[in-house]
Order: sequence, then structure tokens, then C-alpha cells
Amino acid sequence: MKEKRLLWQCSFFLAVFLLIVILWFIICTLEPLRSLPAGSSTRPSYIIHSEFYNYSHPLQLLAPNDYKLLVNYSFSFDMLSLGCNEGTLLLVLVHSAPRNFLKRKVIRESWGNNNSEEVRLFFIMGRSASKVILEDVEKENREHHDLVMGSFVDVYRNLSLKHITTLKYAIYHCPQARYVLKTDDDVLVNMPLLKHFLFVDLSSHGTSNLLFCRVVKSSKVLRTYRSKWRVAFEEYPFRTYPAYCPGWLILYSPDVVFKLYHSAQNSSEAFWIDDVYVTGILAARNNITHTDSSATIISKGDQALLVKKGVFPEKPFLSGRYDLKENEIRVMWAAVVNHSNPRSLREVLS
Repeated sequence: MKEKRLLWQCSFFLAVFLLIVILWFIICTLEPLRSLPAGSSTRPSYIIHSEFYNYSHPLQLLAPNDYKLLVNYSFSFDMLSLGCNEGTLLLVLVHSAPRNFLKRKVIRESWGNNNSEEVRLFFIMGRSASKVILEDVEKENREHHDLVMGSFVDVYRNLSLKHITTLKYAIYHCPQARYVLKTDDDVLVNMPLLKHFLFVDLSSHGTSNLLFCRVVKSSKVLRTYRSKWRVAFEEYPFRTYPAYCPGWLILYSPDVVFKLYHSAQNSSEAFWIDDVYVTGILAARNNITHTDSSATIISKGDQALLVKKGVFPEKPFLSGRYDLKENEIRVMWAAVVNHSNPRSLREVLS
């Protein structure tokens, strides 16, 4: 009798233990999903404005010493090129690395050769650890006056600092721009079509609530040590990222630039994957809706035909794909110039 009672008690406690384990597992599984910042919708939510729209950054919301801070670090511009004015429609800020001299040269001689009162282009970078490279960069800037260098080391883990520097530059040194394009130095931008898109499909007077990019949804966080994208639980505890923009081509309206920057400057630290942090985590925190630009990016097949066989695609495209080689950018730009007949993108985006 005692043995049966003991067996019953053991079975009972085992069942209770298993139930606790199951409940603990469920809570641990669902809590990250419950706490994860909500992903943005991809339906168009931007507002197109008329000539009466006049936006200005609410700088009074920033700390008095904000200009000298980047998140929680002391900051200054080691190099600062200027050139915006009241006629600036588009500010293009190209993420580059100090050593990428040839990439910058190719952009200046191709799609970036559009500097005018309407379009201003600058390259954003951090410091180089090489004195020789730094001297060459200084010489380059004396010739072209289009480099912006922040006071952080230009390494992979500082990409978020570079992105926030991009937003800082737009706010403090080009507040007149009605649009801000952030891109990378291995990308081709179809400038004739982009300008047509801004003037005709959107508005030369600007928009608001615009975060225009290819949207990535439900991307899983990588935990394996074999990946350079590995993220530890202490850095980011959730299983998936909120909807975000791959950073190689993002079009912002100025109000979105300010919201993201203000939020970043009020954070204790910056998550190091800049695409996820700026356009995912901070965008979700500010309830900013993404507008998906996927339909305006050239397909892999069309790009291969254009580069290898010179076949220009029938479908209009605002940009090439990322990680282009210098000669590919030149070939694609020559084709764009020869087929410069800008068309509306409304049908493509509908």
C-alpha cells in the first residue's frame, strides 16, 4: 500500500514538473514575439504635398549639445563638405569606405555626375586607421569637395554609427532637401528616372511619412558562429527582426529622417546591424510605415542581359542591384544615358 502511494506521489510530482517545464517553454517562446516591435505595413502611407508645404526640423526636441554627440559617443565631423541651398530637391548620401577610391571615382563619372542646384551628392565615411589612406582621402576631398567623415573608425561594426551620421548630416547641413537618398558605393542609381519620379509621380514640393525601399519581412536572427551576421541573445533577444530596408537604396522624406535620428540619439546604444536598427527597430518604435520599392529594382535576369549583352529592359528601374563591380556600373550607366526616356512608375508601383 505504501509503495502504491509512493508511486502515485512520484507520478504526481513528475506530472507537475513536466507541466511547469511545458509552461516555461511556452512563455519563453511567446514572450519574444509579444515584445518584438511591430513590423511596418508595406502599403503606401506617404503624403504628397503641394507648394504650400513647408517642413522644418524641430531641432528644439534635440539636446543642446546634440551636434557633438552620436548616440552616447562624443562626435565631430573630421571632414565636412557643404553645398545645399533652397533649390535642393534631392540629397544623395553614399556610404563609402576610405579605401574605396575607385568606387567613388566611378560614381562621380557616371550616375553621380548630376550635382546641380537640384541634386547634391556626398560620400559618407568614418576614419581610416591608415595614415597613408587618410592623406589620400584628404587630397581627394581637396579636389572634389564631396566627402563627409565622422569621428569614428570605419569598420563593419560601426555601420549604425555611419547611418546615424548620414541622418545627422541631412538634418544639420542639408535641411532644405525635400528628399534624402541613402545608398552604397556599389550601386547604380537611374538618376533621370529618379528625378522624374520625384518631380512627377511624387512632388517637387516634397512628401511626408516616406520610407521607400525594398522591404524585408520576418527575417530570422542568425545565431551560428559561422556567420558574420551572428547576433548574440544579449544583443538582440528576439527570434526575428521587424520589417526593415536593406541599406543599399533607401529614399527618406525629411520628417522620417528626423524621427529616426531623434530616436537614435535618445537610445543608450546602437544595435550594430544598421539596416535592421535604423529602418527596422527605430522605424517600428516610431510607427513608420515602409513603402515597398521592390518593383522598381532591376531583376537579376534583366541586369545580366543588360551588362553582358546590352539588352535594355522594357520594365523601368530606379536602381541596379547591390554589389556591382565598377565596370558593371559604367556599362549600365551608358545604357541608361542612351535610353533616357523617363516614364511614370505609378503602374509599376500599383
